[in-house]
Amino acid sequence: MNHNTGQPGNVNCIRNHIDNFGDPYIVQAGPEETRVCSECNAIYSGQRWYLKEQVDAEKMRHIDVHFTVCPACRKIKDRSPGGIVHITGNFIREHKDDIMNLIHNEGDRAKATNPLERIMGIEGTDGNYEVLTTNEKLAQRIGRALHKAYHGTVVYKWSEDNKLVRVSWQRD
Repeated sequence: MNHNTGQPGNVNCIRNHIDNFGDPYIVQAGPEETRVCSECNAIYSGQRWYLKEQVDAEKMRHIDVHFTVCPACRKIKDRSPGGIVHITGNFIREHKDDIMNLIHNEGDRAKATNPLERIMGIEGTDGNYEVLTTNEKLAQRIGRALHKAYHGTVVYKWSEDNKLVRVSWQRD
C-alpha cells in the first residue's frame, strides 16, 4: 500500500502542477498594471503577487498604483479554502506544539514564495484538527511535511475541478 494515497500502486499521486484557470478569485490584470492589497499590502506587479518587503519601495513611489483586495484575502474573507488538511490520532495529543510549529513553518515558507498561499485557520481540539489553506498546493505541502517528519498515513483527495484538495493525515 502506498503511504501517500492509501491506494495500492498509485505512486505519483501528488499533483505538482495545478492550473489557476477557472479560479474566480484569480483576476487577470494587465501586464503593466500595479495593484496593492488594501488588506495585507501584497503587491501585484509584472503579473505576479509579491510580499511588500520583496518590492523596492523607491520604485513603487513612481508607479501609478491601484488598490484592491488580493485573491488570498478574498478567499479568507469568504471562507473559501482551496485545501483542507484533516489531522487525527492520538499522536497529535502528545506532540501538538511540534506539529503546529511544523504547519506554521510550512505556511510561512509557502507565503514567502507566493503571498497567495496562506493558512486561513486551524480549528479543532484533542487529537482532531482541521487546517484550511487558500490553495491546494499548500495543503499538499503540509501533508508531505507531516508525513516526512512523523510518518503516519496521509491520503490526498481532489475535487473534480482541481480547486479543492482534502488531505488526511493520521497517526495513532
